[in-house]
Amino acid sequence: MFILVSWLVGGSLLGLALLPYTGVDPLALFTTEDILGAMPSWGYLFFALITFVPLFLATLIAYRFILGIKLRYLFSTINEFRWWRVAMGFWVWIILVGGPAVVSVALEPEDYSFSFDPVTFLPYLVIALLLLPIQTTSEELFFRGWVIQWAARGSGNILWLSVLSGALFSLPHLLNPEAAGDIVGAFFGYFSVGFALGWVTVRDRSLEVAIGAHLSNNLFAALVIGYEGGALPAEALYTTESLEWGASNLVSLLIIPLFILFTRPGRPKASKHLQDSDANR
Repeated sequence: MFILVSWLVGGSLLGLALLPYTGVDPLALFTTEDILGAMPSWGYLFFALITFVPLFLATLIAYRFILGIKLRYLFSTINEFRWWRVAMGFWVWIILVGGPAVVSVALEPEDYSFSFDPVTFLPYLVIALLLLPIQTTSEELFFRGWVIQWAARGSGNILWLSVLSGALFSLPHLLNPEAAGDIVGAFFGYFSVGFALGWVTVRDRSLEVAIGAHLSNNLFAALVIGYEGGALPAEALYTTESLEWGASNLVSLLIIPLFILFTRPGRPKASKHLQDSDANR
C-alpha cells in the first residue's frame, strides 16, 4: 500500500509541482482536454515519466526499511549484479522486436511517416535517455522484484509467477490510450511482455535481463518507431497511425519463446535462497 500511494499520490504531486517548467500552467490540466497539445513533446514526456521517481524510491524504502532486507537482494539474489546481463537483455530484445519493425518499415514505407526536427527531437531525446531508465527500472523493481518475491513465498513455480507477472503488469497499462480501441488485444499484448520478463526474472533469480529488455523496448518505441495516440508523444523518427494489436500479438507468440531461449546462460547459483530472510538481513 505504501508503494502504491507513493506512486499514485506522490507521483501526481511531483508532476504537478514540476509542470510549470514545461511551460504549462497546472490549471491547464483541468481546463483543456488536449493536455498533450498544450505542451511541447519533451515537456509531456517529462511530465509523464517524472511521476515514476516516487515509485522507484518507495520500492527501495519499503524493501530496505519495512522488510529490513538488503537492497541488492531486490535486484538479484546471486553474488553480484551483472551489467553484461542487462546489456544482453537490452540487445536480444531490441533485435527480436526491433528487427521485424525495421523490416516492416522497409517493405511497407507507405504505412509510416518519417520526421526529424532537431528543435523538438533533441530535447525529447535527452529527456528519454534520462528518465526512461528510471521509469522502466521502477516498474521492474515493483512488478518483477517486489511482487514476485512476495508471491514466491507461497509458490516458487515459474509458470505461476510468470502468469501473475503478466496479469499484474497488464492491468495498469490498460489505462494507456492505445488500449482504448481493443482492450482484449492490449491485455494480451502487455501480458505477453510481463510474462516474458517474469519468466527470465524467476529463472535467473535476478532483474538483470528484465531491466535491459524493458528499457530497450521503451527506448525503441519512443525514439525509433512509434505510433500515434499512445501514452508517449509520437516523436519517434518513424511513426504509424495506430498500434495493431492483432498483428503485434502474433509476432509476440514467436518473439517471447525466442527471448527466453536466447537470454538463458544456464541457471546461476544463488548465494542465498530467495526467501532466506535471515541470510538477507
